Amino acid sequence: MTVISDGAYRIHFTPEQLLTTSDTAPGVHIHLWPPDPDLTQTWQVRSIDDGTHTIRAADSQLYLSFDGDPDMHVLALGKTEARSWKLRPGKEYDSFAITVPDTDMRLGLSLLKIYPPRVALAPNYGDPYQAWTFTKAVIA
Repeated sequence: MTVISDGAYRIHFTPEQLLTTSDTAPGVHIHLWPPDPDLTQTWQVRSIDDGTHTIRAADSQLYLSFDGDPDMHVLALGKTEARSWKLRPGKEYDSFAITVPDTDMRLGLSLLKIYPPRVALAPNYGDPYQAWTFTKAVIA
């Protein structure tokens, strides 16, 4: 089983789609973008004693989060309040499903047909293709 250590990561949905925030304002939508040095695509992952993790944008105090209760199609947002996530190992090395603790919800691709694609909660169907790949990043 792969275990993730605390540190800076680039989080890929596909090789060309990274978890991205384009602003440091609370409530900003989280998108999937190709690699772009002008956008925030590096995230600080920190473990919590209960086995969950927080995921924070490396250049701000915005945490990967969402509003309200976890439900299908709820959009991912950057929020100032930390939210914990359960990282469940995927099929591939360094891949993890980003799940909401104590629910059957996970982070995935929003069904909204817009560009850039948004990130949203979805039911955890056990689909191995819904795992995110975490690649160590260097913060300058």
